Amino acid sequence: MSHLPGQTLVLEDMAVDTFVHASFGTVVMTLFHGLFTAPSWQTFTSLACGWALATDRHTITTSVWLTGATTVKHFSRFYVFLGCPLSNQRWHLWGAVIRLAVQFIPVGEVMRVSFDDTTKKKAGRHIEGLDRYRHGAGSARQAYRTLRGVNCVLGIMHIPLTRWPGHSLSIPVGLELYLKPAQATALNVPYQSRSQLARALLDFVAEQVPGRPIRSLADGGYATKDSVQRLPEATHVVGRFPISAKRYALPSPPTTKRRGAPRNKGDLIGSPKTLVQTAMGWSSHPREAGAEIHAWDGLWHAVLPGRLVRVVVLRRHGTPTTQRPGLRKPPPTLEAFFTTDLTLSAEEIVREYGRRWAVEITIRDANAFAGLGQDQCRKRQRIVGANTFRLVMTAARTLWFIDQVECGTTFNLCCYRPWYRQKVAPSQLDVVWACREALQEAGIFPIPRFTPELAENDEEPEYALSLAA
Repeated sequence: MSHLPGQTLVLEDMAVDTFVHASFGTVVMTLFHGLFTAPSWQTFTSLACGWALATDRHTITTSVWLTGATTVKHFSRFYVFLGCPLSNQRWHLWGAVIRLAVQFIPVGEVMRVSFDDTTKKKAGRHIEGLDRYRHGAGSARQAYRTLRGVNCVLGIMHIPLTRWPGHSLSIPVGLELYLKPAQATALNVPYQSRSQLARALLDFVAEQVPGRPIRSLADGGYATKDSVQRLPEATHVVGRFPISAKRYALPSPPTTKRRGAPRNKGDLIGSPKTLVQTAMGWSSHPREAGAEIHAWDGLWHAVLPGRLVRVVVLRRHGTPTTQRPGLRKPPPTLEAFFTTDLTLSAEEIVREYGRRWAVEITIRDANAFAGLGQDQCRKRQRIVGANTFRLVMTAARTLWFIDQVECGTTFNLCCYRPWYRQKVAPSQLDVVWACREALQEAGIFPIPRFTPELAENDEEPEYALSLAA
């Protein structure tokens, strides 16, 4: 087979041009058009086409290989693009994703965003941000261990599905790399905790959709001053409340004039550990048999001074047992949740916090179908750029799927997993396979090629025969 430079370029251009005019490629090109210069845009389209064609590994090498892009640019230029142009423009990419995603949420409905962090296992001495972090060995197993790698804070948005009422799909809306204080000092960047990084993502989402009601869902690690104080307008928080945290009543107005500053908190109400002993006012848990919930309003002076919060205490009677499959430890006998939205009832608060689990599913799906953390680079900007590219492509693919559904396209949810007979809503696996089928129908296939001359490194026949003799 001959490999002429002109022929290679034509095949490369045909592959990317076909992708651009496909339904998924049109969404990607329209969403991010105008954010890069012409050379960077060519690099982006090549990477986007290769990422869409990847089926197993989603490394940058795979994306380049599947489009034969190295016949146009050197391999190293793609990582330069991820570390410089894309990393510098990542907030514009996330803004485009958020503004498109909000169009699928009905006006007046609350926008739900969830935050969590994940650690990606890495090995190497010179990877920026590499350290040991506390990592869940499996949320279902409720076991913890330390893992050496890089830690990322991820934000997602819940998109309701009108064809499947009560169900939703999640899209990433932001990613930040967490650095420990010593690492931030060594890299000459300001230190930010995970709570501060999550708050920065929340503020950015609120800036893109001013005036829209937003509900932030996060676990107890993000119930800090940096995360919940001075929230944007029309934004509320639902999270886990520490069972030892004390709550106070509102301060009563003074009856007579006195010297000194006015009181900023009233009498002590108690912590969930003491409130669990209350005899009256408990109601059944909406979904868990044998559990009861109770709500109190008060001041969480240590974290949110001067603002009323509603705390829901959940208690389980008797000796807990591991009845749910996959659990090593029984559920705790006492849990507590809080919200700044005083219009929510106790049942709604518990239900809203349960929706936070979508971020765990999104992290799992990003590992399996998007290549999260499969970057082969060391610099912080390139790590952030590579994973941002994967996640914005994942968001674009999910939004393309939702748009196809809104336009009336039908999908067989049990086509690839027929044993799920009771499946009623799509998952990321359905999104991935629907995109692959659309690309195949459009005639988009991989063009694996690294170099224009594959035989230039072959050994001479005479030399090979003499060695064999």
